[in-house]
Amino acid sequence: DTYLLLAEADYDLGNLQEATNAINALRTRANAPSVSSGDITMDFILDERARELFSEEDRRYALLRTHKWLSRVQQDNKLAGPNVTARDTLLPIPQAVIDANETLPMKQNPGY
Repeated sequence: DTYLLLAEADYDLGNLQEATNAINALRTRANAPSVSSGDITMDFILDERARELFSEEDRRYALLRTHKWLSRVQQDNKLAGPNVTARDTLLPIPQAVIDANETLPMKQNPGY
């Protein structure tokens, strides 16, 4: 996870070679072929994350953090994809939580 977060950060900063080095550290350990800096995109890093951390993390959080959740769900989820909207990137706040906040009013997330 740390190498993948490092690759994301380096990619966001425009340091493609450093992002490539982080990805290749994982790929070398896994006996997978190395990649070049021309291969590195946020989508590639997310795909590498899925391969490396399959069933070990809640993928939704990584996709939300990288602002790819909506496009990936619409593209890859044949059942839910046609029905999701930007509103669905946030979940509704339970009414019990809103009611329990007695000192300041708490607003519901937009669209709920």
